[in-house]
Amino acid sequence: MRLIFKIALITTIISINACAPKPGTPEAALKIKKEAIEQQQKKVDKTVSNVPKWCLKLPKSNYALYRCGFGESTNMNMSRNRAILDAKRLLADSIDSEISSRMDDFLKSTGLSSNEQVKQASEIVTKNTTVEAKLVGYKQTNTAVISMDGKYQFYVLLEYPIGQANQALLNQIKNNEVLSTQKDADKAMADLEKEIEMRRKQ
Repeated sequence: MRLIFKIALITTIISINACAPKPGTPEAALKIKKEAIEQQQKKVDKTVSNVPKWCLKLPKSNYALYRCGFGESTNMNMSRNRAILDAKRLLADSIDSEISSRMDDFLKSTGLSSNEQVKQASEIVTKNTTVEAKLVGYKQTNTAVISMDGKYQFYVLLEYPIGQANQALLNQIKNNEVLSTQKDADKAMADLEKEIEMRRKQ
């Protein structure tokens, strides 16, 4: 019985070795590459399964913008800083879009969106506003940290009040001589003020 078992075991080992590609051959290199891809895919699948639900499905609000950031490091504090930086970059893009959209509405209200002088002034105001709006005002509303493969994976959810971005834009428009003195500018600014009040958190 033992002899039969030994023969079967030897046969199995020989079969496995016969199927394995020889080291240094293109087949062996392909096998190594395939195994590396499989390992990477397993890590990706594990990472995705660990992502918090609030990061995959961002909150929706008429009063605020939300963005989720991710950071990874062997140092937990570093992973947290990277996550916050990631979320701030995404939030900055959203604030830019919000301010540009409001400026477009303002120019349409004045009926002078094609005026070159007004256009140049609006571009300056928009740039100044985005810089001002990005510096302050956001807050963390949720965080999560996961340990995986010797590293910390940090997730953070940032919130930014839309009313604050619009208020910064309104202040810049009021201080700009070209925009604030245009026909219908008062009405356009009044409309923006109304929207700010509607979107301001209680």
